[in-house]
Amino acid sequence: MRNLLRNLFILWGVSCFLLPCVTAEEIALYHTSDIHGYFFSRPDKNGQNYGGFAALESILQAEGRPFIIVDSGDFSSGNKEANASDGKLSIDLMNRAGKSPKNFKGQGYAALTIGNHDSDFGDDRLGKTLSHFSGNILSMNIKGFQIPNKAVKPYVFYEVGGKKLAFIGFSLDGPGMQGMQLKKVTPQSLENLMKEVVAQNPSAIIFLAHDSIGDSRKPSSFLPTLQGVKLAKENIDVILGGHAHVLQNTQKLGEKGPLFVESGAMLEGTSRVIFDFDDKTGALNSVKAEYIRLDGKQDEETAALLDEVEDKSLRQEFATVPVLLPKYPAAGDSAPAVARLVAEEMYQWVSPQEKIDMAMFQLPGIRRDLLPGTLTGRDITELLPYTEYVSTFDIMGKHLKRAVEQSIKHDKNGDYSLFSYSENVRIAYKYNAKNEQNPVKITSFTIDGKKVKNKRVYRVAAIAHIPQGYFEGAPFKVTNGNQKIYDPKTSGELLFDLVKKLDGATPQEKQLKAPAGVQIRKKN
Repeated sequence: MRNLLRNLFILWGVSCFLLPCVTAEEIALYHTSDIHGYFFSRPDKNGQNYGGFAALESILQAEGRPFIIVDSGDFSSGNKEANASDGKLSIDLMNRAGKSPKNFKGQGYAALTIGNHDSDFGDDRLGKTLSHFSGNILSMNIKGFQIPNKAVKPYVFYEVGGKKLAFIGFSLDGPGMQGMQLKKVTPQSLENLMKEVVAQNPSAIIFLAHDSIGDSRKPSSFLPTLQGVKLAKENIDVILGGHAHVLQNTQKLGEKGPLFVESGAMLEGTSRVIFDFDDKTGALNSVKAEYIRLDGKQDEETAALLDEVEDKSLRQEFATVPVLLPKYPAAGDSAPAVARLVAEEMYQWVSPQEKIDMAMFQLPGIRRDLLPGTLTGRDITELLPYTEYVSTFDIMGKHLKRAVEQSIKHDKNGDYSLFSYSENVRIAYKYNAKNEQNPVKITSFTIDGKKVKNKRVYRVAAIAHIPQGYFEGAPFKVTNGNQKIYDPKTSGELLFDLVKKLDGATPQEKQLKAPAGVQIRKKN
């Protein structure tokens, strides 16, 4: 028996010398988030193409370590192709990504969690879409969500390179959720879950969340709870976040706490997280992460597939952008320029159908700066990608003024408003940093040149989730606002409408510019 064991040991050693061993010292994890249907490469400010699934595939196929791919949500609602398929095209591309013997699955993403925009088409359609996903749907805090022939799991274990990796999911709700709900994660419920996971003795524990951990403008929903649970704080090795569209690869929760990783958005890049294990004990030595911008080689097979599914009508040229229109406001106006254009178009579109006092549009709905140059259909759909419907609602003047105050923010780059308004609105305000609770005080607020009255009810047009109180709409939430939703008029369609109406016969003559005058003015 001893000789037999010795011979088996020698045989195992020879095989490890000649062939790759089952156990790896390093494992790579690739992370994406907030893809939003951005499947295709696109030009940057220097005219160089970057981003998309073909560039991601090239990176994945070059990986020499055992690897796994996961996503933190908001994979579906976004570009026209994704919306037309209720997000299924996103799932199809994720299922075929990472076709490599180094991918522990052989092909495809291993897991995803659900983001707030994934339910834009409704939870029934989202369930049907996710039924096609070849990996696991992870969420510890979602309930009442039905996926045909599939179940949402709070956590899952994967054997990658001979190591057992545990993944825990955390979801964020959105206005499209109907039958499904989010349950509150308490310190006790998190501790109980962590006991179950730790008892399985995983080599590493990863928290996969659609929630920002690196952006103070969108504070984390779960981090305060996690910090209060010692078992979670000391055993989770890395937190993979999303939602805020930021990059974060170096911050840790305390000296020995988990590493925070956020990978930006729109498939501009991916984060590669390297788990380094001791080759003798198998213990986890370190976790390091790097962000990889997808601006290199493109996989030809994936590029050919993307060319087949692309809506080529979006290549049409519509107008010219003579100067940069930044997402955040510049100079003396705290109102975002593109949001202001859309708010005015919303006002003009709704007014013939219903008497309204004003319209408003949210800064977070603008996904990026609008670069100078030719404006194509693709540019327009990528600027306002979501399926967000126009609505109208009632709000008291006092409530409206308070909400506008709460929507004006201040950071190191200056002041900005989370909303712009139709051209009949003018606002002036003062900012007092010493008043931490209410630093903004409106000194003048007029609609059609008339002062807004506290006790008057105003009829306002906005995207539907604003009066429902979701996200940046929280200050405007009304419980009985007689909301009317104009389905299916979306913010993206409004932008197409206003571009088509620009003066000029050719795209070169049609100039998309910032509105004249200052709408939201800071008084010193």
